[in-house]
Amino acid sequence: MVIIYCLFILYLCLMFISIIGFLRTTKALKSEDSDAFITLIIPYRNEEYRIQNLLTSLEIQKDISSVSKIIFVDDHSTDSTRKNINNWISKQDLNCESLFLDKYHGKKRAIDLGVQNSSSEFVMIMDADISFKDVFFASIKKNIDLSYDLYLTAVVENNGIVWSRILSYSISVISIGMANLGIPILANGAGLIFRRKSYNELMPFYSNFNISSGDDMYLLNSFLSNKKSIKTIFNSNLFIETQGSRDLQDMVERSLRWSGKMKMKGLITTKLVGLLIVICNLLIIPLTALSIFKLQWLFFSLLLLKLLPDLLVVIIGSFFYKENKLWKYSLPMFLLYPLILVLIILLQARKYKVKWKERDLLNI
Repeated sequence: MVIIYCLFILYLCLMFISIIGFLRTTKALKSEDSDAFITLIIPYRNEEYRIQNLLTSLEIQKDISSVSKIIFVDDHSTDSTRKNINNWISKQDLNCESLFLDKYHGKKRAIDLGVQNSSSEFVMIMDADISFKDVFFASIKKNIDLSYDLYLTAVVENNGIVWSRILSYSISVISIGMANLGIPILANGAGLIFRRKSYNELMPFYSNFNISSGDDMYLLNSFLSNKKSIKTIFNSNLFIETQGSRDLQDMVERSLRWSGKMKMKGLITTKLVGLLIVICNLLIIPLTALSIFKLQWLFFSLLLLKLLPDLLVVIIGSFFYKENKLWKYSLPMFLLYPLILVLIILLQARKYKVKWKERDLLNI
């Protein structure tokens, strides 16, 4: 029981450290010239019904002068996404280019093709199913100091089942909070900014092009292991909203895909944090059973030690991102998430095959 207490105390410390980091504000040193320093790269595959939010977000920007070029890269779509994008480009005054992966497949190949066709100092990769505020790029221009190699942005879900949205808000608080304290543990490929020269120097996808997912974590791992400078760029106007899981099955399969990223070499801190979170959540199942049948204060106190920081993280995340009612589902999520983790572990043990963009994760 002492070991469990120690684990929960560590968990409590992790959550409070993350919250402190998340609430910490840093003032950027304004760059003298921050016009047209970013090439925006948007890889996509079969996003016909999901890309309109992104295109609308680009259209309504109050100041997009920081973007020198927008490159769309088609990863062998079989629907009308490419046609729709080309029609959209023809109506814009923005400097846009539409590319197609001919010989290769996969998001990493699409990102790499975009990088090789850019000439700006920085590159920003974005998913095709996202949206953001009309002052997003104006906020980037105002808050970026151009002295770092990799910038992490905040990403949360704006639709889908409530359980997946709560998870995305919690992950955002923890990942942004830790990164603000100089301990980056996660990156989200829905929005990453990096120095083009550093990317070409490191070639972060060279050894893993055959793995269709995980571009964000391979980027983070490469920049971290090579001691490149990393910073968050984040405030109430500068975050990305993405589409959430449609149902529990989608949420579980997405979690399976994310957990597969942890098999890569490196990211020791990320793995230790992830292991602590998984163990503490799994312990909720026997502790809840013991609390019901034994009715002892010891078990209730352990549950409270886990519940309180979880609740605080969700409350802070939901209020910051203006989803004030989301925290009300915290208690059901507190009990549901351990069961989801058990299901994920069982599926991993049975080597459940996860598809991504209608493809196997390996050997594309």
